[in-house]
Amino acid sequence: MKSHRDEVLRQFSLDEDSSSREREEFDHSYYQGLLVEIGNLEGFQTFVPYQDKNKAYLSKSLFKYTTLERFYDFSYEHIVKRAITIDVTWFNERSLPKSFFEVEHTTAIQNSLLKFLDLQDFYVDFHIVAHHNRYKEFESKIAYTAFGAIRERVKFIDYDGLSLYHSRAFKFSKAQAKVNL
Repeated sequence: MKSHRDEVLRQFSLDEDSSSREREEFDHSYYQGLLVEIGNLEGFQTFVPYQDKNKAYLSKSLFKYTTLERFYDFSYEHIVKRAITIDVTWFNERSLPKSFFEVEHTTAIQNSLLKFLDLQDFYVDFHIVAHHNRYKEFESKIAYTAFGAIRERVKFIDYDGLSLYHSRAFKFSKAQAKVNL
């Protein structure tokens, strides 16, 4: 699936010569976009933080792909204020969060785990999305005693796996539409 990402990079004239900051921002929003599209296909309402909504995904801004303009006030203000900063949120039909995703391209995984810890009282799935070479870092951080309460609920998704799931989800959706299931 790296080939899809590389093709998109070529379309946006981002290559090895592009500034590392420019590439990091593109990569981060690219994986946010994949998560949003998967959430949409699976019937969830999708949201990205306000500070990310105008970042590019494919040929449009991320907010053009999300289904929600406003984050639901599903709890107390201080909890919502923490949750609204998470990279991608999927909401269920009752307007409650179903899954939280943090895309960890270069930032500290521990910071995302701290956000998840603050949201541990909700029946929600937590996901760290990163390059496969960061899995050992994830394992190391999630093993901290402080994260014991969420350890079994946080899943690691590597970029290649996410890209593969994304492409197969679209193929399945098209096939499903043809047979009217």
